[in-house]
Amino acid sequence: MIQAYNHFLTEYSSNFSARTRSVHKPNELKAVYGRIQSMNRHSAYYKIDLSREKQLFTLSLKDASLALADTLTELGKAFERPTIINSAHSSNPEVVSATFLDGEHTSYFEPFSVRVKALAKPQINTGRKIPSDAEGPAPAPYRFRIQVGADSYEFSYNVSTVSTNRDLMHKLANFINRSDIHILAKVEEDADHTSRLVLSSEDTGLLPGASEAFSIEDSAGEGTSPVGLVSYFGLDEVSQKPVNAKFLVDGKEKSSMRNTFVLDRSNISLSLKKAAKKEDVTISPETAGEQAIGELADFLKSYNALLTLTRTGLTGNRRSARLQNDLTHILSTDLDELGRCGIKRNEDFTLYIDSETMKKPETMQHLKTLFEEPDGLFAKLSHKMSDISLNPMDYVDKVVVTYPNTKRAGFTNPYLTSIYSGMMFNSYC
Repeated sequence: MIQAYNHFLTEYSSNFSARTRSVHKPNELKAVYGRIQSMNRHSAYYKIDLSREKQLFTLSLKDASLALADTLTELGKAFERPTIINSAHSSNPEVVSATFLDGEHTSYFEPFSVRVKALAKPQINTGRKIPSDAEGPAPAPYRFRIQVGADSYEFSYNVSTVSTNRDLMHKLANFINRSDIHILAKVEEDADHTSRLVLSSEDTGLLPGASEAFSIEDSAGEGTSPVGLVSYFGLDEVSQKPVNAKFLVDGKEKSSMRNTFVLDRSNISLSLKKAAKKEDVTISPETAGEQAIGELADFLKSYNALLTLTRTGLTGNRRSARLQNDLTHILSTDLDELGRCGIKRNEDFTLYIDSETMKKPETMQHLKTLFEEPDGLFAKLSHKMSDISLNPMDYVDKVVVTYPNTKRAGFTNPYLTSIYSGMMFNSYC
């Protein structure tokens, strides 16, 4: 009795405040009572040499199993809380970047791959090179028409004085840019003292059924010059045809008029940066915090403590090896999945956290999925901890005296015939 009392005083009292679960609900106690009663009906009677070392080992084993069960409970609670996803992570943002449209989300999306085959491009009309300082078109009214999609725009531009080609190009470029018709104009000057006027569509890609983004041509009118500004500068020459972006999402062909777009009515916006025909870029959720990391570390600590106890807690106890084998066997079936979750196993079968894997945004979801499987790893561990806490003496060497008569009717006192008899008290008064 003194041995058990001292153990509870030193082990339980010091950890009581930190224990996550110190009070059982009535239905939980009833379930425990039922399991003990059922266990005793079918359990053999043993002769046990309860030495001081065995008593300490048995009490420590029960305590370690309860601690591990508590960490599993807390880990489950962490997964029940919604995971805040504040961004979409790209494995190569130089090729594809991804963002959420409206901030944080609690809904998880499965990672997907994007392969950029071609970027969307605007239409570019490049005028012909002409001497920059040469005299430009004669003073006169000039008219031209620009067709942008279904919209047509008529322009009248009056050249009032003699200007150089360079000066007139700059004035005409400013004139077009101020018109706000989604056509960008600029003057390119070369080292050989030549200049050219370049027009480009503000938007990329092509509308369905269209062959060009815009067109430009001279317009005849009363008093206009027979040689128009479009033909003089060669503005109707298409140097780059507009094309839509072409890409694959999880292997399926997709296209877009723009390089930045919302993907398939989702909350994710993709920005294609450059073509990479042989590279699959993974887009995955990125959490605002790793809610379960602390609970996961506590779980590994408790598991390793229990595993170590089976090796060092009782010298020469053969049944400790059986418990060690039970624990390692439970984990062995899910080692690959645990690795995806950032949990690796040492050579001595203890567990540790792989920090690099934990940095991956999909790791927490893998762990959550593994935890929530009804017959998965954590469910089996939880069941095993319940068995150990109810009957830690099962892992102490003992001699079978007799087997119970399971057919005999009558009430079974769970604490009188329990294998616990003699664990805390050597005898009854």
